[in-house]
Amino acid sequence: MRYSDYLTEQSKWVIFTPESFKWDFTEYKKKEDKKWKSRSMQIGSRFPIFKDEADFRSSLKGATTKVLSRREASKIGNVALTNSLEDLKSMTSNYVRPRDIDRIVRGLESNDKMPMPIILKGKNGLFILAGNSRLNVAYNMGLTPKVAIIDVRG
Repeated sequence: MRYSDYLTEQSKWVIFTPESFKWDFTEYKKKEDKKWKSRSMQIGSRFPIFKDEADFRSSLKGATTKVLSRREASKIGNVALTNSLEDLKSMTSNYVRPRDIDRIVRGLESNDKMPMPIILKGKNGLFILAGNSRLNVAYNMGLTPKVAIIDVRG
């Protein structure tokens, strides 16, 4: 890959968009007691992970960003990697809120700004908070995504 191609590929990933911020925080709050309480114990993080929307925004703005290889992603809790876009479509069609995989593909092909998947870092490991579908689409398109890693060990 040429250096200019690398810059273009990496420039499409942004920490969040207004839409992704709202979606991701709403999803977290909806599952906070039901799923995130036990997940926080699993990864060794504080709980509640985010006190409120302002804390979530501040945490995202202070996140570490990095390019994440597929091999690294395979070691993160709750990351479900697929071997094809069709497998991903099949997997996400069973979600309560199915994901529009074709929209993500079009966005990456058009070099649209793409919200980074969000990874939480606890004392005992990593867990994905948001963006598993975006992660999978990128890998299945031969791209290496950039992710936001929030340290929640506090």
